[in-house]
Amino acid sequence: MSESSASPEDMSDEGAVQLFSRPLSIRSLVLTALLVLALGYTLYFTRFVCIPIALALLFNMLLGPLVTRAERWHLPRGLSAAFIIASCAAIAGYGIYMLTGPAEYWINRAPEAFSSFNHKTSELQKQIQNMNESTKEIKKAATKLIGKASKQTIEINHKGLRARIITNLQWTGSILVMTLILLYFMLAGRGTLFKQLLLLMPSARSRANAVCIVRNLQADIGRYLATVTLINMTLGAVTALVLWLIGLADPVLWGVIVGIFNFAPYVGAAVSLGLITLASFATFDTLAHVAAAPLAVFALNVLEGNFITPMIHGHRFAMSPLMVFVALFFWGWLWGVAGMLMAVPLLLVCKVTCDHIAELRPLGRALGR
Repeated sequence: MSESSASPEDMSDEGAVQLFSRPLSIRSLVLTALLVLALGYTLYFTRFVCIPIALALLFNMLLGPLVTRAERWHLPRGLSAAFIIASCAAIAGYGIYMLTGPAEYWINRAPEAFSSFNHKTSELQKQIQNMNESTKEIKKAATKLIGKASKQTIEINHKGLRARIITNLQWTGSILVMTLILLYFMLAGRGTLFKQLLLLMPSARSRANAVCIVRNLQADIGRYLATVTLINMTLGAVTALVLWLIGLADPVLWGVIVGIFNFAPYVGAAVSLGLITLASFATFDTLAHVAAAPLAVFALNVLEGNFITPMIHGHRFAMSPLMVFVALFFWGWLWGVAGMLMAVPLLLVCKVTCDHIAELRPLGRALGR
C-alpha cells in the first residue's frame, strides 16, 4: 500500500516536463537583456557609420563573384573592382539624372494630387450622404472641417517639403560615398581580413569549419541578392510597361520606385501603391480610370510575391512572414528607409548563418517557414 500511494507533490513532479537542461539564471538573463539593449542603442546612434558598412557588406556579396571571375582572367583585383564600382555608379547616376525631372514634377504636383484625392472622395461621400437624409447636415459640416484641415496640412507640408528632401538627399549622398569607398576596399582586398582572423583560430579543424561556413554564406547570400535584384528589376520594367499602357505620366519613374521599394516586402509595396494611387487621382478624371493603375500594380505585386518569388527561391530561402515583419519594423526603427530596404537581406544573413552552424540550426528553422 505504501509503495502504491504517492503524495500530490510527487505526482506533480512526475508529470512536469523539463524544458531546459540547465536551471535558468536570472543574472544571465538580465545581463543578456542589457547587452541586447546596449547593442540596439549603439546601432541606432552610430547609424551614420553602420549603414555604409552594412550596405558595403551586402554589395560585396553581390559583386564579389564578378571581381573573382575577372581575377581569373588575369585582371588585377583592384582594377576590376574599381571598374565594376565605377560602371555601377555611372549607371545609377545616369538613371538618377534622368529621373530628377519627373520626380521634381510630381513633387510640385503633390498638393494638387492631395486636393484631387479630397475632391473625388468628397464626391463619393456626397453620394453616400444622399442615402441618409437624417444625418446629411452633420456629414456636410464634418466634410467642411476635414477639407479645411487637409488644405492647411498640404500647404504646410509643401513649404517644408523641398528643404526636407534636400537634407535627406545630402545625407543619402554622404552615405553612398562612404559605402562606395568601403566597398572598393572590400572587393580589392577580399579575403585579406578574413585570413588574418583565421590565424586567431585555435586549431586547423576550426579554421577549416570557419572557411566552409563563410564560403557557403557568401554563395547563398550572393545568389539570393542576385535573384532578388533580377526579380525586382523585372517587376519594375513590367510595371512601367503596364502604367504606360494605362496612360499614367512618367511610367519609368514609377517602375523604378516599385522595383526599389520591393526590397522591403509588404511595406514597400504598400508605399509604392499609395504613391501611384495619388498620381492616378491627379492624372485621371473618372474613378474607374483612377483605379486602373493601382489595381494593376497590386495585381503585379500579388503575382510576384505569392507565385514568382516562391517558385524561384523554393524552400531554401523561405522565411517566416512574422519574422519578416519584425525585421522590417526593427531595422526601420533603427535606420529608417535604409534599414527597411536592408531588413530582409540582413534577416537572411542571420538565417543562413544559423543553418550552417550546428548549434544554431534550431534558430535558423525558427526564422524560416
